[in-house]
Amino acid sequence: MSMVQQAIEVSAPVHTVYEQLAAFENYPRFMTGVRQVTAVGADQTHWIMDVDGKRREFDAQIIERSLDERVSWSTMEGPLLAETITLRPMGDAKTQIVAQLEADIAFLMPSDRHGQESLNRRLKADLTTFKGLVESGVLGGRPIPHGGASSKQVAGRSHTLLPGLSMEAPSPATVAARIRNRTGPAPHPGAGWDNGGAAAGSAPMGGRNTGSDMWGNGMINEEERG
Repeated sequence: MSMVQQAIEVSAPVHTVYEQLAAFENYPRFMTGVRQVTAVGADQTHWIMDVDGKRREFDAQIIERSLDERVSWSTMEGPLLAETITLRPMGDAKTQIVAQLEADIAFLMPSDRHGQESLNRRLKADLTTFKGLVESGVLGGRPIPHGGASSKQVAGRSHTLLPGLSMEAPSPATVAARIRNRTGPAPHPGAGWDNGGAAAGSAPMGGRNTGSDMWGNGMINEEERG
């Protein structure tokens, strides 16, 4: 299991940045390997990713969408992918983004001998792409209705995100543990292992592991974002 963290400053007001990050349908525009994210109820999203040329699907729980402050999510079952993004206003027209990403490297990058280093570069590249899209005005968002997870403040102990920067924020591991230790809504149809209707070459990520390695033996490489 690996956790990486990166910070970047965006030349945009904190509310503008928050709107883009809280609208998960925007993530395919800047997050490597993500092809589609759709809402499933108030607090869940369904993700489709391209992993080494193979289609993978999973459901994620939205843990927190605190207005102009924080966005946090985690996979509900299967290999761990969890992210906590904290926003810090730097005046009226600048915002610092601090992102923590935790992933099961054994599943996500099984062939990569430098898994954590590669994950760190990947997160930095994704944030850089996001910065460019926001500052150029290309990336558009929509206001998120503050119901369900959007109004939640997830309690977490104070921890250092980066040297010299300490904030109250739940780590991705804490986020994931909260999901896995509670009974949640039924998984999205097609997100479990029984996915007979899936197209050839596709495979679900979420659900209980009753077969072989769900990720295959490839790795996620840096790629052009569609």
